[in-house]
Amino acid sequence: MVFQALFGTKGSERILGGLLTEILGYPVENISLEANQNLVREMPTEKLGILDLRANIGKDKTVNIEVQLINQQNMQARLLYYWSRIYGGQLKEGEDYDMLKKTIAVLIVNYEMPELQEFKDSHTKWELLEKRKPNVLVFKNIEIHILEIPKLIKYSQETEERLGNWIEFLIKPESERVKMGAKKDKNLKEAVEKLEVISGDERMQRIAELRLKYILDENTNIRTAREQGREEGREEGIKIEQQRRIDIIKNLLRLKIPIEQISEATGLSKEEIEKINLA
Repeated sequence: MVFQALFGTKGSERILGGLLTEILGYPVENISLEANQNLVREMPTEKLGILDLRANIGKDKTVNIEVQLINQQNMQARLLYYWSRIYGGQLKEGEDYDMLKKTIAVLIVNYEMPELQEFKDSHTKWELLEKRKPNVLVFKNIEIHILEIPKLIKYSQETEERLGNWIEFLIKPESERVKMGAKKDKNLKEAVEKLEVISGDERMQRIAELRLKYILDENTNIRTAREQGREEGREEGIKIEQQRRIDIIKNLLRLKIPIEQISEATGLSKEEIEKINLA
């Protein structure tokens, strides 16, 4: 995925730091990108709901960024599940709880979440607070940020300017707003320049095209399956959705697309694709 190549590879620390600085609200400079950035999937049906990258900030924070382009169900539950796995997975046998780092989850979605419809801001921050005394922070190790891209377009005046420039970069990097923002933000300028290099890579272009095709087909299939599911029952609707996902992969295989590229474009492992190919 282009997002991973742009923000999650070695040498991207300053670019990622620029984005996180605007999201978290304080300078983020000491970044270490982990080699294994993708969260291991538990279920073979999960394709796009994986963490896109993970990084350490200094010695006391871990941040996970997920970009979700398809409106999946139960996003809140999925987000907390991913957070808990990362948080709990830090400890090795025999280590003390004091070694657990603060874990920050950042979710960037290309749709509006129904639960956040009363917020016009494209960026919301969530913590565990006591209802009567929200200024008392006891559980300091959990922090969640949600960025809804469509709200940047609808309520641009409500969005912080510099963060808005970065969100705009994610959806329309060639826009005039991004060009103007890059003149004031050296990290954004570096991101624009790196994207130009990546865009000239034929392999990355092919992956991006496959990713887009997969997402468009997936959105159509989910919508159709849900409509049919309302008539035929939830269980049957899920079966239809899963079968159509399989059909997409088979179509890509018939087009002689290499398994490695299908894996990168869809998020499926090579083993899962090979099973579909043999089915």
